[in-house]
Amino acid sequence: MLSRLSSKIFWPLFLVALVTALTLLLWSGRAENMSYREMACVFEERAPSCLDSIPAWNEGLAFFDSSVAASHDTLESLKNLLWKFWNIEFAGAGEAAIAKESVLPLRVLENKKSGCMGLSWLALMVAESRHLPLNAILLPGHVFLRYESSDESFNLEPNRRGFSYTDDEYREKYKNGRWTGLEFRPLEPKEFIGLAAFDIGNFYLEKDASRALTWYRMAEEFFKKYPGISVNQAIAKSRLPDSL
Repeated sequence: MLSRLSSKIFWPLFLVALVTALTLLLWSGRAENMSYREMACVFEERAPSCLDSIPAWNEGLAFFDSSVAASHDTLESLKNLLWKFWNIEFAGAGEAAIAKESVLPLRVLENKKSGCMGLSWLALMVAESRHLPLNAILLPGHVFLRYESSDESFNLEPNRRGFSYTDDEYREKYKNGRWTGLEFRPLEPKEFIGLAAFDIGNFYLEKDASRALTWYRMAEEFFKKYPGISVNQAIAKSRLPDSL
């Protein structure tokens, strides 16, 4: 009984605290300017400027800068940073790709394992820091990266060390997925963070419906248009004990 009561009290309070922190620190009255770097820190309950004290991050930016200076090729320098210098490997399909360790970029940076969301988040942080024309693009149950400058457009597959599929190849690969009408356009930062919360909720769905619901509620705050959130919310609610 005590355990159930604790769960009933804890998760709503956790949700309020986390959403409030994200709202205050990230939105600041200007949602369009939300920072991927701040997101990474706040999701780990750290100060928004925590990257300043993370050696792997700063060493990576130094590598990127020196690579660009030598090659004048920002795209290749980004690929080399992600898949050679940091050597981020695909964590694997299923639960491995949606665990916190594979979604939250600071953990990805530490463990060198990632799903599509974590690698994309880390890449977007670099792009944001160095003003690179990089966006995350939504597919059914997946995201990929698109580097698009004035003279080139290049797709990067997060789970295959930057391999480039064309849009048509992606359409064919995911033709049997659940299409929402939101695909093949750049995700806004708040939408991306909503998907990250959604992925973490999916990780907990089978083992802890209350915790999954917490993450789904936060996902809804940031990406209300994404239909999978309400679907999985309903599943999580149906699995809660009647007393909660």
